[in-house]
Amino acid sequence: MIGPGTGVAPFRGFVQERVALARKAVEKNGPDALADWAPLHLFYGCRKSTEDFLYKDEWPQYAAELRGKFKMHTAFSREMTKPDGSKVYVQDLIWDARAELAPLILEKRAYVYICGDAKSMSKAVEERLMRLLGEAKGGTAEVEGAKELKLLKERNRLMTDVWS
Repeated sequence: MIGPGTGVAPFRGFVQERVALARKAVEKNGPDALADWAPLHLFYGCRKSTEDFLYKDEWPQYAAELRGKFKMHTAFSREMTKPDGSKVYVQDLIWDARAELAPLILEKRAYVYICGDAKSMSKAVEERLMRLLGEAKGGTAEVEGAKELKLLKERNRLMTDVWS
């Protein structure tokens, strides 16, 4: 799941639901009940961790309750820089996690949700996903990556909620 700023609220609800299900599963089946659960990744981008990082105190609690099955990736564009001095955005974190994400998307049939700015963020994220998928398929972003992204959309495994 990918969401910057205020677009994270629906993902929060999704994570809260998973936490509730996890509590029930652990209560019923014991501490190893989540062993076979698929991982949940949330890529969250905002400008500053101290100003617009919504629900920042809740995310670690969710991660603890989901026992390693929830990972929060945060990009604070006004606080973090790459080695070349440029800003860090959600698409950079996606690329950094490509070795883990590609098999989830291509082999495990993971779903991808993108929420945020249509003008730049969602376009940049889709371009990075095409590169990730293209390389994972042994090809290019323009051919194999675009084909995989199109399939994800057609199969409703990539959904967007974006605004201008």
